[in-house]
Formats: sequence, C-alpha cells, structure tokens
Amino acid sequence: MIRAIVIDDEEAGIDTLKIFASRNSDRIKIIASTTQAEDGIALIEDYRPDVVFLDISMPKMNGFDLVEQLSFRDFKLVFTTAHQEYAIRAIKQRAFDYLLKPIDEHSFCTCLDELLKNEKPLVSKVESNALIEIQVKDGILFIQQKEIIRLEASRSYTEFYLDHGIKHVASKGIKEFESKLSPNLFYRCHKSHIINLQKVRKFINHDGLFALMSDGSLPLISKLQKDEFLNRLKEIG
Repeated sequence: MIRAIVIDDEEAGIDTLKIFASRNSDRIKIIASTTQAEDGIALIEDYRPDVVFLDISMPKMNGFDLVEQLSFRDFKLVFTTAHQEYAIRAIKQRAFDYLLKPIDEHSFCTCLDELLKNEKPLVSKVESNALIEIQVKDGILFIQQKEIIRLEASRSYTEFYLDHGIKHVASKGIKEFESKLSPNLFYRCHKSHIINLQKVRKFINHDGLFALMSDGSLPLISKLQKDEFLNRLKEIG
C-alpha cells in the first residue's frame, strides 16, 4: 500500500487524484492534501509519505521551490502540471514521474503501477544486521541495528537505548542518524523519538499516544503520525 500526499493549489486537481485513488484503494491511500504550498512542506515533514503528487505552478511558492525547502526527501516525487515545458526541469529534479493535466485515469494507473514496482521491501536480515556507527565519549561504537530499541533526542545529543538495558549517548543530533537507519525497520514517530518497529509491544491511547517498547519505555507518538504508525506496524508483520 502506497501512502500519498497531494499538493495542488486547485481543489479540482486534488479531487481528481482522490477519485482515481479511491478506485485503487487496495494499492494507494491519500493520507493528506492541501492547496497551500507552505502547508505542504509541513505535511511532508510530519507524515513522511511514500509519494508526493506535487503541482508545479502555484502562487507564492512553486513546486520546484517547495522541494528545495524540504529536509525529508525520502519519497517518490510525481509532478503534476498543465505546462508541458516544465518536463525537462522536472526530470532534472529527479522526479519519479510527470503527469500532464488534465490527468486521465490511464496515466494515473500507469504511474501507480510503476510506483508499486519500486515500493520498499520488508525488512531483510541484511538490514537488521547492518552496523551503525556512533561516536561516544571514549571512542566509536559499532552497533547492529536490530539491537537498537529506540533513539531519543536530548538537545544536541542522541540517546541510544539497546537490548539488555544498555544505553549510549552519541555526540550528534538525532537527525544525523535518521538517514543511516534502515527506513523499513525504524520509524520517527515524534520529533524527539525514533523507534524500532520490531520492538513495539503495544500501542497505548490513554492520556496521550505512546508506543510500549520491549524495554518498557513509552516514547510519544505525534497525533499526526498515529495512522501511519499503525500502518507501519502492520507492514512490519
């Protein structure tokens, strides 16, 4: 199942993609949409989708400018526009696809077929056993990713919580490690927390949203992340 965000300054453009997506509900889900480019940046950073359908011609900020302002870019980018002359620039932006408006259902489904071919696989043993390097006070540690329960931001440092009650404090911020961890195994459920999905024991929805981890800890889950978090748990099997 692909999780998508649609950003288009015209409601009609969003509605068209929602209709096509509803007819392919077993393959794609539009988890958020907006007509405001600025809001689109926040949605992408918060929801971390698999694909973004992005209009190019928008007031205040066009699609190309929006992409430049993103810190999270681990998604497939599909530009949508009525202006064919943008095609070359879209390719240079490493867009996955380019849909010309008015978008027809055949073009959408062809794009969806290609997206599914490139969908991320489930966690492999190679990913679980992969090492991550962290700098600590007295040197450098090399830890297998499967041993990590969770990471927690602590100002400019990152606290690593491992199996068997082991804890290490790394001298870099949590953002430094996010791109080095397996995206299929780890999930950033909150701005201060990254968790190993295989170590989640329970979802708690009482006086806030929390993930009960294998070590008994309770990292917070952002309200915006709830649905995605639960979907990711199902995928991890």
